[in-house]
Amino acid sequence: MSIIDRCLELYRGENYYVTYPARPLPQDYWDVKKDPDGKVRDAASERDTRKEDVRYIADYINRRAPGTVLDIGFGLGELLEQVEDLNNCFGLDPSARAVEIGRERCSAQLKQGVLEPGTFAKNSFDVVVANHVIEHVDEPVPFVETVFDILKPGGDFICGTPNFASAAARVFQDRFRLLHDPTHVSLFTDDSLIRLFRDKGFRIEQVDYPFFGTRFASPEAFETMVRAKADVSPAFWGSFVTVFARKPE
Repeated sequence: MSIIDRCLELYRGENYYVTYPARPLPQDYWDVKKDPDGKVRDAASERDTRKEDVRYIADYINRRAPGTVLDIGFGLGELLEQVEDLNNCFGLDPSARAVEIGRERCSAQLKQGVLEPGTFAKNSFDVVVANHVIEHVDEPVPFVETVFDILKPGGDFICGTPNFASAAARVFQDRFRLLHDPTHVSLFTDDSLIRLFRDKGFRIEQVDYPFFGTRFASPEAFETMVRAKADVSPAFWGSFVTVFARKPE
C-alpha cells in the first residue's frame, strides 16, 4: 500500500495522521536548497512573494479585535510583518537563522525553540498560528492540546498543512510534491485534521484551500494535472488546507 493510500485509510479509522519516516536534512531548513522541481530556492530572497502567500491569514487576524498573537514556526517573519501594530506579537521557531532574519524584518518578540507544555502560560493568546508546522511535529496530538491550553477562550487557532487526500496526491501518489520535504513526518488529510480539532474541543470557523488567485494557479498547473506524467505533481487546488478553529468561550 502506498503512503497516499495509507493516508486515505484515515477516512475509515480513528487515527488522525500517518507517520512518515524523517530523512536527513543536510542544512538549516532556511538555507538555499532545491525544491521538488529541481529549482534552487532562497526563501530569504523571496520575501514579497512569501508575504503574499500568507496575506489571507494576516487579513483574518487584522479583522479581529487587537490582541496577543503567537506565530509558531514563523518562517522568516513574513506573516508577523503584516499583523497590525495594535497587536502584541510573538514568534517561536527552532531555527536560529529564522530568528536572526525575523528580527530584522518585524517587531515581534521572537524566540528560538519548539512548543511544549509550559513554554507559555495557559490562556495567553488570542490567536495562535501554525502554518506549515504540524506536519513537522512528531507528536501532533499533544501539540494541538497545548495550543488549546495557551489560547484564551474565544481565541483562534489557524493551522495550515498539506492535504494528503487531495486530487494531486491521489493522482500522483508517491510523486506528490509535498512528500518530498524530508521533515514532513505527520501526514494529515483535511478531514482528519478537522476531526482532530473537534475532538480536542475546537469549533471550526472556516476552512480554506489557498490556490485560486495565487501565484500557484496557472495553465501549466492544470495541464500537468490533466496529463499526470510529470516527475512531481504541480501545486494545485486542495493540496494545502488551512483550518481556522476557535476555542469556545
